[in-house]
Amino acid sequence: MTKPIHSGEILFEAGAPAQNVIFPLNGLISLRLALRDGRLVEHTAVGCDGIVGGLFLVGQPREICTAMAVISGTAAWLPMHDFTAAADRFPCLRPALLTCMAQMMRRLMQSVACAAVHSATQRVSSWLLHADDRVHGDSFDITQRMLADIFSLRPATVSEACNKLLSAGAIHYSRGNLSVLDRDLLETQACECYEAVCLNALERLAPARFVDGG
Repeated sequence: MTKPIHSGEILFEAGAPAQNVIFPLNGLISLRLALRDGRLVEHTAVGCDGIVGGLFLVGQPREICTAMAVISGTAAWLPMHDFTAAADRFPCLRPALLTCMAQMMRRLMQSVACAAVHSATQRVSSWLLHADDRVHGDSFDITQRMLADIFSLRPATVSEACNKLLSAGAIHYSRGNLSVLDRDLLETQACECYEAVCLNALERLAPARFVDGG
């Protein structure tokens, strides 16, 4: 089943039974961990290059994080029992899933290093490049408040970073709608983490082919 996802929509919460696998077709889904003060901090985001909820097949019956749509789009939902049946029928599916999980783990490890050593402008630039790679179209809706929540930064800090990118001509931002005007310029503002886990880099890490399940 394919249906829209809307920015700010909670798709599932941490601790809930794993019921669906979600395949983002457009838009972006943020996977978040809850802190004691109620904040939800992103540890990675998933777009058309990944899946959400696939840990069930590696022995995790409950969701370990909260999934929230941060950029509106569409996603395909597959009930877990149907996904499990498909994995049993098509042996090539499990290696593909493990590759996807490995790519997600790589992004997660990179994000830990990024949060520790890189500036707000670098982090925001890298995130916007990832979003631009995964969202169809020339622009997308994202508020500075949402970006501040993603990075667990003060809104003023994110506003300063966005204004720097706006003044440089790398992006256009107005009333919650953002466009990447100059990707080359935005890449000069981003940290090395974008290049390390961009779509092309992840494709190079993926196996050339999977065993045909017939």
